[in-house]
Amino acid sequence: QRIQVPPGYRVEYVGRFPGQPMQITYGNDGRLYATVLENGTRNGAVYVMDAEGAVARYSRGFVSPLGLAFQPGTDVLYVSAREMPMIGGGVWRVALDGTTEQIVSGLPCCFRIIDNQPGGMIFGQDGFLYLGVGSVSDTTANPPRSARAWKDVQPYEASILRIDPSQGTIEVFAQGVRNPFDLTQDSTGQFYTTDTGLLTGDVGDRVLRVEQGGHYGWPYWGGRGCGGNCPLQPNVVRTLPDLLELPAFTLPRGLVAYTGAQFPANLRDSLFVAFWNGVAGGQRIVRIDPARAGERDYVPEAFVTGLIRPIDVTIAPDGSLVVADYVYGNIWRVLYER
Repeated sequence: QRIQVPPGYRVEYVGRFPGQPMQITYGNDGRLYATVLENGTRNGAVYVMDAEGAVARYSRGFVSPLGLAFQPGTDVLYVSAREMPMIGGGVWRVALDGTTEQIVSGLPCCFRIIDNQPGGMIFGQDGFLYLGVGSVSDTTANPPRSARAWKDVQPYEASILRIDPSQGTIEVFAQGVRNPFDLTQDSTGQFYTTDTGLLTGDVGDRVLRVEQGGHYGWPYWGGRGCGGNCPLQPNVVRTLPDLLELPAFTLPRGLVAYTGAQFPANLRDSLFVAFWNGVAGGQRIVRIDPARAGERDYVPEAFVTGLIRPIDVTIAPDGSLVVADYVYGNIWRVLYER
């Protein structure tokens, strides 16, 4: 009764993961996979849920597992996590028997124990793996305009990376994204990501349209809440605008571009975004029309409200929208009825 959706839609309970889900995706077998934190800790594993809601542990343990993506046309799963609680990030390949192989190591990590690390992943239409990597600092934590502090920014920090999964080779696809928690790609191949602002700022939560070679501003955030503590933007850096600035401290997490066929056709390529935080306008899934997001005073549509801490969204094989709620591990499905 608490969870509300627009007229013409209904909500179903799917099941519950035994812990706190971080991100979810469907495999070729039609089952729902999730990175899950276990026993109230930052350690966890990949779990799988079948159509009846039965859940099983699928992989060995990871430190702070977050992103996951299946290589298209295969049962091979990739997971992003930390190498140690506060040092190093990487990507692991998970085989059908649950065994793992690390294919990328030494990625920038970690700002805090609960945030800013190698995050959301998706395979692009080109067959490469795209991964968001968060910053390892908040600009307000550094001395004002310290040149030395910013010489130490790591090459892959606050970036969207393009990874060859067969070789493990890496290139920077886009940069200047403080905490790209999740990635999605629409039917045309356009990438989008969520990002969050500074701890002390009231501007910076946003959704970005990600272009190859683009720079999205971090750490040059003088207008986003850090005042004189941000480094000056070099003349050689040209930043691209946000697709949509979001309400302060809503903490956007998972997102997905709708490419299913169960919802009305006019919703195709709409972005569904999870607002995690318990603030006014938060704790919900919103729908964003990318074609209108740049209009003056554009406001996203509240699509699923009454959630506790929604953290991710994905599309089920039948085209319904599936939502993961972090606190109790509940999974919900939204279907169109008309």
